Amino acid sequence: MKTDMNMTIEGITLSELRTVSPDEDAKKEGIKKTITLRIKYDGLTLKDVFAKAFKSDVVSWQNGGAGRKNYDNIVDKSVIEISAKAPGAGPQENPMDAMIREARAAGVDPKDEKAFAAYIIAEMKKR
Repeated sequence: MKTDMNMTIEGITLSELRTVSPDEDAKKEGIKKTITLRIKYDGLTLKDVFAKAFKSDVVSWQNGGAGRKNYDNIVDKSVIEISAKAPGAGPQENPMDAMIREARAAGVDPKDEKAFAAYIIAEMKKR
């Protein structure tokens, strides 16, 4: 069966419970609001929806362990195949938690602000 990627979507709405904070400092202080985010996909084509998913998958690959961190092993002009996974299929980690975990693995105490800042700057220079 071949799917027409130009088919228009009607009557599709996805909802998810989320929390929002005005900024990182407020988030750390526990200042947040819980909302239900509803996204209506009416009027989009299947091609539009897949383009959004593709962009998200590409960013995840680039920022994850397979992309930038594996740069030296990537052959120029090669084809790299990855399998998309359903949202929530794997463990979810926010970027700050990942940075703290990686700093600790590198022997840096995130509570030592100077050492942690130096670690972050060194990691940024690598990228």
